[in-house]
Amino acid sequence: MAVPETVQPDHEVAIIGAGIGGIGAAIALREAGFDDLAVYERAGDIGGTWRDNTYPGVGVDIPAQAYQFSYELKPDWSRVFAKGHEVKAYVDQVADHHDVRRLVRLNSEVTARTWDEDAGLWRLTIGGRDVTARYVISAIGAFVDAKPTAIPGVDDFAGPILRSASWDHAVSLAGKRVAIVGTGASAVQIIPEIADQVAHLDVYQRTPIWVAPKPDIPTPKAVEALFRRLPGTQELVRRTVTRGTEAVLIDLVTRHDRYAWLERGIRGALRHLWYPLQVRDRELRRQLTPDYDFGCKRPAVSNRYLRTFARDHVDLVTDPIDRVTATGVRTADGCERPVDVLILATGFRLATDPENFRRTPVRGRDGFDLATFYAEQRASSYESISIPGLPNHFMIFGPYGWTGGTWHQLVETASAHIVRVLRESRRRGGATVEVRPDAAARWTRFATERLGRSLWSQGACSAANSYYFDSHGDTPFLRPTTAAEAWHAARTFPLEDYAFAEAPVAAATVTEPVAG
Repeated sequence: MAVPETVQPDHEVAIIGAGIGGIGAAIALREAGFDDLAVYERAGDIGGTWRDNTYPGVGVDIPAQAYQFSYELKPDWSRVFAKGHEVKAYVDQVADHHDVRRLVRLNSEVTARTWDEDAGLWRLTIGGRDVTARYVISAIGAFVDAKPTAIPGVDDFAGPILRSASWDHAVSLAGKRVAIVGTGASAVQIIPEIADQVAHLDVYQRTPIWVAPKPDIPTPKAVEALFRRLPGTQELVRRTVTRGTEAVLIDLVTRHDRYAWLERGIRGALRHLWYPLQVRDRELRRQLTPDYDFGCKRPAVSNRYLRTFARDHVDLVTDPIDRVTATGVRTADGCERPVDVLILATGFRLATDPENFRRTPVRGRDGFDLATFYAEQRASSYESISIPGLPNHFMIFGPYGWTGGTWHQLVETASAHIVRVLRESRRRGGATVEVRPDAAARWTRFATERLGRSLWSQGACSAANSYYFDSHGDTPFLRPTTAAEAWHAARTFPLEDYAFAEAPVAAATVTEPVAG
């Protein structure tokens, strides 16, 4: 009689991306007893954002005490807002301490993911070869790729072009006429840092950004010593700072019906106290002050950005760009300003942008295509982790996914959800598992209805030009719950919201003689 032989993939779990999300997921899986896993990274090193972004002034824009895993506290952050190189060193330290680096396959971009229904596994295209995995975890991050520049004539520019996410440190800015396009979070850090070097700086602003004070001081040695001797004190600080960050960045937006007074207070303090203190010239201050509510667009923190525009050799340009020429930038009023070096800080494609998955397609069950899904339907998910049509597939950051005050908190929460599903799958003998459509629809309805009371729905955001709004007019970036609620949900969601099925068997079988 025939004895079925289970299909054996190359790996039980494949994780895509070796940034904070991929490393955190690998740690959680190994602690749960999942050892047959691989982490595929498209670049030549781990670190994600902190590997790619090395531009002048790069650093965290939330306190470093919040920007770390709960199980890997760093007592010696050099200052309140750590610089990029220090964060990258922390990521390396975490990976080494938890022996994750040996699981990482560098220079291994996953250019396609295809679900094999017959075998019950994923086929990943990596460097032209086929790698199989029973389960896939996407840890590609919230900001996947830099947006292609839509400004006409960029390719005609004769000088060097620098980009925030791929800075060429061989290009000197000393004594040059420099133009930077964009005034988002990266530009807020770059502009004051390079202003001392350049002969002239033109900053092209489409939409102003709310900039708050940055209480950035070195960490006192006494505090560092306290954290080393009494780690519990640092954990208390981490929890307090994380909750405070969440209150300002998350609660203020998602619970606008409750915290509208806080938004008005912050906006008023910035408009009437901080901005006048930083910018004396009334017309310049008017141009730099947003006319949308605080939180419609991600705010920034800096003690130097606004003051930089008062310098004689720095000009704020608010006229729309007509085109880039070989030697400069021409605005709609016909004025062309000469430029030696052009800097583009024009943003990224978010995780729900269908263009990400046209370049690296994800094709699931019954013809499901992730690019088509994001392009033609409103973004939806189950707890931001799973999407119907993608069996054995999970996301660290999916639609309505950002929770808490820091990325690490999100990664720990998402990993807990995924581990719980995989444990149940293993308990059932290595099952195929897919979230039920009704469960995903129910949870997405909960998220969108709760966001109906958010700042984005009730506030004045029309002028913000915010990446929080997708092409459908929805805001699937933040999860409209507290981090504590998300943490609880990751441990208590009904496993019945997933459909489990027995693992398929190989077409080939081992035969035994049958008595005739």
